[in-house]
Amino acid sequence: MPPPGIYNPAAANNYPNTSMGSYYSPQGVQQPMGMGMDQSNFNIPTQLFQNQAVANAALQYGQSMVGQAKDKIDQELNKYVSASRVKYFFSVDTVYVIKKLILLMFPFTHADWSIKYNPDQPVQPRYELNAPDLYIPVMAFVTYVLMGGVSLGIQERFSPEALGLQASTAMVWAILEVLVIVISLYIMNVQTRLSTFDILAYSSYKYVGMIVAIVVTFVLPSAYHLTLAYVSIAIMFFLIRSLKVQILPEPQQQQQHDPYGHNTSGSGEGSKRRTYLLLLMAAIQPFMMWWLTRHLARPNIIINN
Repeated sequence: MPPPGIYNPAAANNYPNTSMGSYYSPQGVQQPMGMGMDQSNFNIPTQLFQNQAVANAALQYGQSMVGQAKDKIDQELNKYVSASRVKYFFSVDTVYVIKKLILLMFPFTHADWSIKYNPDQPVQPRYELNAPDLYIPVMAFVTYVLMGGVSLGIQERFSPEALGLQASTAMVWAILEVLVIVISLYIMNVQTRLSTFDILAYSSYKYVGMIVAIVVTFVLPSAYHLTLAYVSIAIMFFLIRSLKVQILPEPQQQQQHDPYGHNTSGSGEGSKRRTYLLLLMAAIQPFMMWWLTRHLARPNIIINN
């Protein structure tokens, strides 16, 4: 044992060289730190998931967690909105859409406005032309926004901000219209089986006529007011005839039911209030159609040579 302070080369070779990240073996061969450790410790997770049984168990656990989360979300949504009711309003097919669009544009020749029902479950719109749906209103709203963008582009007034303002403005007005009708039902104490979705569907059919009025101005700008007048009358006639069955029950309709199987019979009391409500819903449509299309109609530009 050398006295303290005397340099010992053999002992120095066993000290790690921290500045270089390595150490010297007694044989004097420099080796990186970590070499010689058991590398199999770092492969345990990979080897674990390569096991088919473990992988299947992990997959089943993940699917179970996703299923539980979906069920929880559905439970929370069903507290406010029934998924089955929403699916009902979107249960349409191509034949129904074509017939309904023709009915909206030419309702004057339609004779039977009654809504058939099934005692077990509501009749889906694709099986009942007179039943309200939300597919056409939603598609018409999107098309209205797009046609508005095209019209603004033709007039060289297009901008993303203007298109966004148009969409948000139309949505706000649609919500306000539904609120006005719902509040009117409450104030007038009118008992009806019309749900909020029914009111939204009927009040949004006007977007079909608005699209027609806008498109006509692409070809003949001067025909805007004439076209708007026709589609407004058509929508008013459609609403009056459609809602009359559900809001104004007649004596021979005492045992009629709505699409959900509820009895819509009435005793005749409050018929005047029901009539006022029906006229209110119909009278709002022309004003709303003009208000939402007046700035999109292509102006009649006269070019002087």
